[in-house]
Amino acid sequence: MSSFHSTVSRRDFMKVLGLAGAGLGGVVGAAPVFHDLDELMSSSEANPGRPWWVKQVDEPTIEIDWDMMERHAGFRQAQRAEINRIYYGDRVDKASAIGNAANKARYDANELGYRHKDRALYSGDTALNICREAGDFGWAGTNGKNVIPSQTPEQMGIPKWTGSPEEASQMMRSAIRLYGGSLVGFLDVTDHERKHVFLSHGEKDPKTARPIVYEDVDRAYETPNPNGKLVFPTKQMWEISVSTQGSNELFRRAPALSLLANRNTFPTVGVLNACTFNFLRALGYQQVAIIGNDGLYLDSGGPPAIMSGVGEASRQKLYTLTPEYGAPGRLYSIGTDLPLAPTKPIDAGMYRFCHSCHKCANFCPPGAISQEKDSSWEMPLVNGQPNIFSVKGTKAFYTDFPICRTYTNENGACMLCWGECTFTVNRGAMVHGIIKSTISTTGLFNGFFYKMAETFDYGCKEPDSWWELNLPVFGQDYNVVSSSGAYKK
Repeated sequence: MSSFHSTVSRRDFMKVLGLAGAGLGGVVGAAPVFHDLDELMSSSEANPGRPWWVKQVDEPTIEIDWDMMERHAGFRQAQRAEINRIYYGDRVDKASAIGNAANKARYDANELGYRHKDRALYSGDTALNICREAGDFGWAGTNGKNVIPSQTPEQMGIPKWTGSPEEASQMMRSAIRLYGGSLVGFLDVTDHERKHVFLSHGEKDPKTARPIVYEDVDRAYETPNPNGKLVFPTKQMWEISVSTQGSNELFRRAPALSLLANRNTFPTVGVLNACTFNFLRALGYQQVAIIGNDGLYLDSGGPPAIMSGVGEASRQKLYTLTPEYGAPGRLYSIGTDLPLAPTKPIDAGMYRFCHSCHKCANFCPPGAISQEKDSSWEMPLVNGQPNIFSVKGTKAFYTDFPICRTYTNENGACMLCWGECTFTVNRGAMVHGIIKSTISTTGLFNGFFYKMAETFDYGCKEPDSWWELNLPVFGQDYNVVSSSGAYKK
């Protein structure tokens, strides 16, 4: 692909696609008409702070039926063995032992990706992560175990911070970027979120999970079990959606380095959670829920990301695709009473692309990802049983997460779909931006681009090649979310 970077201009590539002369707008019958990519990139139509081809829209690209959607319990997810046993019985209980034996055989055989240095690399990244556990933070506060709470404005002898919602949103985006978040979106907490999107229970163990309830209080709080609860205020609140990057190049070394790719995001979210909590506290406002802790979420992370424009839905359904770095990364959301200016959903053509691209499904070893040509409102049966782990109310592609989880445990690792996704590419070659911008404008070339990805060997690579790369800090391209090296507002 590097030859493309050095020899093909934007205008030349548009000629290859048959777009030059006709105009981008002419292809899709839309106005305004741009005759080449340079002209469009200099236009005020570009979306500030995002790639120029990302359009803000009033409704997300995945269809939503709020009447169908119900609050989902945090413990009804396919990360839990109890849920997976419903569908695959004792195979679930045997899976980890099989996977451990498979990995030991790979270590003993000194296979690529399973050598001593690879094992040491993973061990080094499993150091204790503070600031993201329920023991460090609760539903709406810190116990001071690993984090000293910041002073409140009252303790500092000054009034709480005030400003316009637009100023507050810009302030939060800047702070969260500094603390390790990549993409940030904002939402009003409406009755839709309270009645349909927020989890009914915020924790994973049904025996101890406390319900999320709404009360007319100024500040969120929690009470312990037995009969404990997680309280969210009924007053006007806002939600912050945050995406933290993953390392594309680690994900592209799946399955051998996939556990490390997954782990690579944890140090960031621990710092992000603690710093964001203290920042809001010092301003005079509250944070509800934890960034990075599976046990104290407001929701699954995907819905607010899609509604606030952080990303779009995908065929795989577990991850939300972002225009900047594709599938790798993690999504979190927190509540706050700091008034924020909501951000709109986006249309970058990615979910439409998923309808014609089956690459993640084609590479899925257990066949967990849907191969349907179109998304659906109906959730299919899972191994003959009703699906109780997915949320109703979106026209989506449905994934058999219990078999995904079971196969991953049996194999010792997987995550091939993350690494093989057509959008899991870095932005060094100019051609990637051109392809993404064309996808956002027209679907005429989606099939061609999928074949092109195969021809140029996108996707997962031989694991030992990772050691030869000259990667940025944390293996992540943090400049991907900045404009002109951060010097452009």
